[in-house]
Parts: sequence; C-alpha cells; structure tokens
Amino acid sequence: MSTALITDGLSKRYGSVQALDGLSLEVPTGAVFGLLGPNGAGKSTTFGILCGWLKPTGGQVRVLNHTPSQLYKLRGQVSVLPQDAALPAKLSLRKTLKHMGALMGMGPLECGREADRVLEAVGLKDAAKQRGNELSHGMTKRAGLAQALMGEPKLLLLDEPTAGLDPQNARRVKDLIAAQSPKATVLVSSHNLANIQEICTHGAILDHGKTQAIGTIASLTRSAAEISIEFEPDSEIPMAALIQYFGEENLVQTQNTLTIYFAQERKASSIIQEAMKILIEHNAPVIGIQRGTSLETAFLNLTK
Repeated sequence: MSTALITDGLSKRYGSVQALDGLSLEVPTGAVFGLLGPNGAGKSTTFGILCGWLKPTGGQVRVLNHTPSQLYKLRGQVSVLPQDAALPAKLSLRKTLKHMGALMGMGPLECGREADRVLEAVGLKDAAKQRGNELSHGMTKRAGLAQALMGEPKLLLLDEPTAGLDPQNARRVKDLIAAQSPKATVLVSSHNLANIQEICTHGAILDHGKTQAIGTIASLTRSAAEISIEFEPDSEIPMAALIQYFGEENLVQTQNTLTIYFAQERKASSIIQEAMKILIEHNAPVIGIQRGTSLETAFLNLTK
C-alpha cells in the first residue's frame, strides 16, 4: 500500500523541551487517519511540521512524496484546517472561497463553481452572502472545512474539525470527512476518541513525543480490553480489595458501574473469575457483566 505521509525519527526541541522524540508515522494513501494523544503529547507540533509551519530539529518528513521545503509544489493538492481558522470579517463567504480558489490557480468560472459546490457540501449554501463577522461559531467551523475542500485536494490536514459543533453539525462534518476516503487522504488531529473511532480507518496514539501505537482502528482497539461490572444501586463496592489485586490505575468507578482495564493478551475469563471471587467474598450484589474493547481503553492504557 502506498503512503501519503511519512515521518521517520522526527524530533523537535523548544529550548530544553523535547516536544517530539523520534516520532515515526506512516499514513496510507486513502486513509482517514486519527492523530491522538493527551495534552503535550506532540500532536500540535507534528501537525505544524506536516503543514510546513515548523521546522523539525531532526528526522525526515515526506508529504505526498515531497519534503516540507517542497510543499509549494503541491499547491491545490494539500489543504489545511487549523483548529481556530478565521475568515475575513468584511468579505462574503462565497467571495472568500473564490479568492481561495484563485490562490490555488483556478479560473474565475471554476472558482465560482467550486465555491458553490463546497458551500452545498457543508450546508452553507444559504449563507453564501454573509460576511465572516456575521457567522456563528458552528458556521465558521463549517466554512473552514469548505475552504479545505476547495479543489478536491489529495490530502486534508484537519485540526479538531468538530470542536464546538452541535450534534447535528458535528454529524454533517463527520460524514463529510468520512466521504473523502478513498479518493483523498485525511489526517485528523483530535481529542475526541469517540469521533476518531467512528470515522477513522487508521490512527496513531502519541505520548511524550513518541508513537505509542499505530495501525488500523480495529487493531488499536484489539490491543486493549475492558470489563464493566454493574451493581445494584447504592451498593458498597470493595474497592480496596480490587485495587490491591488489579491496581488502582486499571479501575474506574462511575456510580453503580466498575470498569476494569486489561491488556488484550490476558484472558477475559480469568479477569472476570478473579473479580467475581473478590466481589463474592465481600457480598457485593452484581447484576451484570459486559466485556468490550474501545479506542478509549487503548488510549488510557498507552498514555498512563
């Protein structure tokens, strides 16, 4: 499979701070790739280097088989949507998009057609004549995505594209992102694990400037597992005994539910058996047990 993005041993220092420490990624062509990590993991720095905004301290980067210094050769092939993208305050939305098309080398007629196409795609056709300072936050986010979609680029770099959107507009944006594959490659940097698991085909989990895990979303969710145990309301859960056996870092209690996280290579049956042994000894009234895997589980296990 060909690759749209490659980083090899990427490093970046800000004075004494090591933001990236040998980061390696491979993003397959046509993938919707999620870039995940806690605050300070290196997502923003990685995003900035891929966009050509930051210069790495060491390592190599290839974007559509070009180095960051050659990104000018990819005009119209790579689009970027920063998290807080701003629009010209006094220009209408359609004029802004037409200017974007002109900068990409489109002729006047093509600019107009593309502006109308992307406005329709993001649900802003009726707002075409509104100026940038007249748009709501949600409309501004969708307008930013419209800019990124101009010219049908081969690569889209999106930073928190659904942040601050209501459920209906977030759904529209997620559907649009998913629809770009396989004709385009999309890299999405996000804190929203549920969104990444829903729309992405591949992903990487970063922490402390390093790649902790990379692969298909299916493979990442198989790397960790969880068991949720439900108790009768107002039950006393023997947390001290459970912590002593499983470790506090592997247990999460929310109201009447206890979740136990464990590595996939361990047998779920043995985890359930040991947990039930402790709960029976303490007369804890269990009413249900459910096993599952999630991207959140893998994320928590890899970024402790």
